Amino acid sequence: MGDQIDVLEPNNGIKLSPTDRQLLSLLQQNSRRSVTELAAILGLSRTTIRERVEHMVERGVIRRFTVDVADIRLGDGTNGTAIFQIRLKRPVCRIIYGSICGWPELLGCWSIAGDIDMVILLSCSSNVELERLRDRLARHPEVKSLTTLSILREWTHKASLHGATQMLPEDSVEEVEA
Repeated sequence: MGDQIDVLEPNNGIKLSPTDRQLLSLLQQNSRRSVTELAAILGLSRTTIRERVEHMVERGVIRRFTVDVADIRLGDGTNGTAIFQIRLKRPVCRIIYGSICGWPELLGCWSIAGDIDMVILLSCSSNVELERLRDRLARHPEVKSLTTLSILREWTHKASLHGATQMLPEDSVEEVEA
């Protein structure tokens, strides 16, 4: 896969011209495209392309340039890649996140609205390792129930528009009242 860039969602209050949106789309497809190539595709000068990209970085539209690396464990039949759906006894997602944020297997973690309180995406070297982490999380005193959705095959995966931001444990853990 090509390199990726992370951009803010369109509802972030920043107005983008149609040209900037085209430029972002091209960069999201492959952020290694040269300024010369981008200029030729968009019919603009190299200087204009360079200035537009720099301006979007300064404004926070483009937050980072990164590489989308294939997870060689996905789809080989021996992995333990799954989504955990967690219901909590009370609204303490930050406490759960503080418990798991150091797990190297953690690919993503979200607090969500609805019947489920949190969704966690993990990729382990084996199903045995996945089961160990599942059991560990299920024993957490704040977890009411945990459902495991095993990923069999990845059909598509697009980079998040929010980027791969991660909260620090000290920013996310709140005190539990007795």
